[in-house]
Amino acid sequence: MERKITIEEAQSYREDYQMKMLYMNDISGILPVKGRGIDGSSFYDYNVSGKVSMQAMYERNKLSGSDLKLFLRQLLNVMREIEKYLLNIHCILLEPEYIFCKDEKFYFCYYPLAKQDIWEKFHKLTEYFVKKTDYDDKESVRLTFALHKDSMEENYSLEKIIKDYTEERDEIKNEKTIEYDSSFHDWIQEQHHGALIMEESDHMWFPVKKFLGRHKKPKWGDWDGLYIEEEEL
Repeated sequence: MERKITIEEAQSYREDYQMKMLYMNDISGILPVKGRGIDGSSFYDYNVSGKVSMQAMYERNKLSGSDLKLFLRQLLNVMREIEKYLLNIHCILLEPEYIFCKDEKFYFCYYPLAKQDIWEKFHKLTEYFVKKTDYDDKESVRLTFALHKDSMEENYSLEKIIKDYTEERDEIKNEKTIEYDSSFHDWIQEQHHGALIMEESDHMWFPVKKFLGRHKKPKWGDWDGLYIEEEEL
């Protein structure tokens, strides 16, 4: 059986070059999508058969450092693929409920009507990573908080951030890695086990920002009311 999610938009459906490009090409990492119009509304159906959403994956499980690096590498590859087909990277949805996984491969929804900034959406995603990270995994802690901090920089480069933290380039591998003292890690564990890490507040973020501030790097250079419908045919 085919399983799908549907995004509905209250405007007439128009099949532009983006949908034609998606129909004609099997773009790696992009979920198959079909568009349709009914009663003045647009519907975009994404085939997610055999896949599980990131949201569902981490409802009970924790995000490890290796999981995060795998995701970042694949996100970068998808962005590169999208550009090859002259599509808009800002139409890639980065909410956990729109990101799917199967056999350690991530798949993304390309939504032609998206009115968003992918840089802002990625920063929002890092907030989700902070909440879902495995606080017993030092690499995961380091990566999630550093990603969150760096994505707050003005005009940051998402590609450079991903390259830096996945050590994609040989020269990146030789760069000094972020270090932190045991007292910081102990504080992280205390917050986690006390179930306080799930709520962002000024009091909670102060010691994190203080720590990350010591490793500050140089600057690098919404759409409304989406309705999701999930059904099995």
